[in-house]
Amino acid sequence: MYKVLLVEDDSAMRFIYSKMKVWTACGFQISAEASNGKNALEILKEQSFDLIFTDIRMPFVDGIELLRKVKQSDIDTNVVFASSYDEFEYARQGLILGAFDYILKPVNEKQMEDVLNRVKQRLQKIKSDILEPAVSEAFDKIGVPHDKGKFIHNIAVWFSEHYGKPFTMEDIAESFGLNKDYFGKQFKQKTGVTFSYFSSVLKISYAKELLKTGNYKTYEISDILGYSSTDYFTKIFKEITGETPSQFRAELEKM
Repeated sequence: MYKVLLVEDDSAMRFIYSKMKVWTACGFQISAEASNGKNALEILKEQSFDLIFTDIRMPFVDGIELLRKVKQSDIDTNVVFASSYDEFEYARQGLILGAFDYILKPVNEKQMEDVLNRVKQRLQKIKSDILEPAVSEAFDKIGVPHDKGKFIHNIAVWFSEHYGKPFTMEDIAESFGLNKDYFGKQFKQKTGVTFSYFSSVLKISYAKELLKTGNYKTYEISDILGYSSTDYFTKIFKEITGETPSQFRAELEKM
């Protein structure tokens, strides 16, 4: 699920937005709520989000100023405004500043579905751009040519669709209509390593790409990749790379 920060000063409207079924239907979930832009900026110091859905006119820090602060802080996220007809000039300013889009009030689920699907398309493109070098690095790590054939390609595609959830070799074997033991033997024969090891290498390669973006904290990457705890993620990361995520991030900052 893609994470959403909902920013709205009207508590009744926040409740209405939160009850819309379109979020889940489109693959999003409201992970945090803020009553104004100032509150939202405090939340953004601790968490990252795929989408900020915000009202334009709010006390303390309005939607336009929130977007400006987000851009100044190099926070990589999508911002969608909810605005009324008489706030069009504000919405236009938002688009100039780099907002993804705006929705006219009163917001209905059809409008929301349209904009969420377009945000999702952008997010999927970004995920693909990050995953491709991760897969390439994982193949290099285990010494398997990138064009090893359809079997390996299909596994990489499967991983791209399931990496954020806990899964077993039996899960992926079943998705290919194969017996778990047969799948394991085929994988070892074609790659020279176990599926478990390859899975860890691929996840850590993807983690490194996420760290390079500078948009995610270690615990967020651990959650994204489906690890049971940040400590366990850090342990696996160090086993495969020889350094912790913090050390890897520090090296990036020196470059």
